[in-house]
Amino acid sequence: MKNYKWIIYLLALGATVVGTAESIITGILDMVANDINVSIGLAGQLVAMYSIAYAVGTPILIALTSKTDRKKLLFLSLLIFIIGNAISVLSPNFIILMISRAILGVSAGVFAVVALGIAAQIAPPEKRGSAIGTILMGTSLALVVGLPLGTLIGEYMGWRWIFAILGIITIIPIIAIVKAVPKMSGRETIPLSKQLAILKDFKVISGLLASLFFITGYSVVSTYIAPLLRENAGLNTNTISLVLLGMGLMAVVGARVGGYGADKWGIAPTLIVSLLIHVIALFFLPLAAVTFVGAMFILALWMLGAWTTAPAQQFYLVTMAPKSTEIILSLNSSAFHLGVALGAALGGVVVERLTLSSIGWVGGLVVILATLFAVISILMGKRKEN
Repeated sequence: MKNYKWIIYLLALGATVVGTAESIITGILDMVANDINVSIGLAGQLVAMYSIAYAVGTPILIALTSKTDRKKLLFLSLLIFIIGNAISVLSPNFIILMISRAILGVSAGVFAVVALGIAAQIAPPEKRGSAIGTILMGTSLALVVGLPLGTLIGEYMGWRWIFAILGIITIIPIIAIVKAVPKMSGRETIPLSKQLAILKDFKVISGLLASLFFITGYSVVSTYIAPLLRENAGLNTNTISLVLLGMGLMAVVGARVGGYGADKWGIAPTLIVSLLIHVIALFFLPLAAVTFVGAMFILALWMLGAWTTAPAQQFYLVTMAPKSTEIILSLNSSAFHLGVALGAALGGVVVERLTLSSIGWVGGLVVILATLFAVISILMGKRKEN
């Protein structure tokens, strides 16, 4: 297909838009809490609802629509995404806002899965890795651009305007998809028994548990990072936006380091070292994030460690089940979003029962669990090789 690159860039734009809807809530959490008169801890469950809907709803809908034309499914997912944003804008209370987050989570999940599938399908075999990487880069841009920009919009125009703008911007990829993406037939559904067969191997289970606890620990802190910076370091919205931009840039660097390190230094060293950096950064977060400079340093270290782990962990999971790549990555995606939900919920309890500063220590303890499961999985793999 001659114009496949143009289509992939359009899909990447869509990934940036839907990715912003996921990440932006962490930057405006206190604004939302104040506006709808709920606590910070309760508002944090908006993150949990999105992730639960993504993790549970996406696989079900993908299975139910397996034979549906992929172009039509992309269109419908973005159309529902617009509806979810409209409900967010008009939501009169917390319950309706929670419903809107569920709609956004499911629609974004379906779009992401279908977009990656199309990218792999339309690109030449030797370019498929780059095509998929371009879509994922669109997602990471949501952290670099969408999160800090959205936080500023929330401060000066109100948080509801963020979702209004997202809904309007989504019209661009919808029109482009209708015009540029060719019709593509669906595929046969993979039987559930086949999908779950790889879970008989405890090495795989422990690897997925490493993903779950890694993201849970990450989410405990990331969900409440804006309120933490306001309370501990006394930063205003403009400065917090600058910090979030720096975090997004370090996330891009970390993702690059993780992929390079897995190839050059080996999966196990890259994975374990990055997890340990993650733990150290979270344990020192409450002590360092009391000034702008301290916050920038410790958060940069945190994002470097966390985002180095992500590609190394996915690469590791693929090596465990090379004949079931899509299945194990799908399971990892569900573990990822369940971890986000669990982290947001756990963080909410910590904020309500303890202090905002405590999220760093609690998050660090959870990532230690992830490290232990990663070590167990790696050692079991080496034992089988021997």
